[in-house]
Amino acid sequence: MATFSPPHGGRALDRIPSVPESEITEEFAEGLPAATPAPWSTSGSGLLWLHRAAPGAETQHQRGLTYERSIPLTMGAFLRYDEGSAGPYDEILTAPTFVYRNRRVSFPVPFIAVDSRASVAGGRENWAIPKTLAQFDWHTIDGRPDRLLATGDGWSIQAHVRSTGPRMPLYSRGSQVQVRADGEVLTVPVRSRGIGRLARVQVSVEGPTISGWLRGGVHTGVVIERAKHVILPGFADPLG
Repeated sequence: MATFSPPHGGRALDRIPSVPESEITEEFAEGLPAATPAPWSTSGSGLLWLHRAAPGAETQHQRGLTYERSIPLTMGAFLRYDEGSAGPYDEILTAPTFVYRNRRVSFPVPFIAVDSRASVAGGRENWAIPKTLAQFDWHTIDGRPDRLLATGDGWSIQAHVRSTGPRMPLYSRGSQVQVRADGEVLTVPVRSRGIGRLARVQVSVEGPTISGWLRGGVHTGVVIERAKHVILPGFADPLG
């Protein structure tokens, strides 16, 4: 299993496949700082929700993604990293569907936005995660995420916690799957552990493409009160 060595220079970073809302220009890519290398360790809070995938959601994955079958479940998540390898930042990410490939279930991310240029550089260079910049409005109740808003160039995603249940432990040992600018597919191991609560989440979405597959409405989710995350180096993972 070969560990992925990231490219250098902005030209490759702006060519990583994504949905239109996550695209960056060559000029912007050339001005990004040097990337903090993987692995990254972070900690913070967040809000995650799931819903049944809209018809055609699987067509919104990164161009060139190969898999055996699509699992019709869509994920959205707001994350606030208070500390970590790339410093503090806020993030919104979405997976149109989960996929089954090479005997594992993975989540592909064709749209993700942050408020940190260092995070944009690291996400794109280390793991082919097509990060772009956004502005965030983050409101909490008793320290827990409550009303969250991310806005970018022609798009916005808003989430409001309608209700929560009792505290419970959270643990995830999963993988993300991404596509490099040259078409190589990477698997990225992700580890998370923390404390959260089941929740009902009211979501609203605007945007030229994301509004077609990230559905508004009330969805089942999890308030992440506190969690630690580790994103390991990606590795080349051809299908087969």
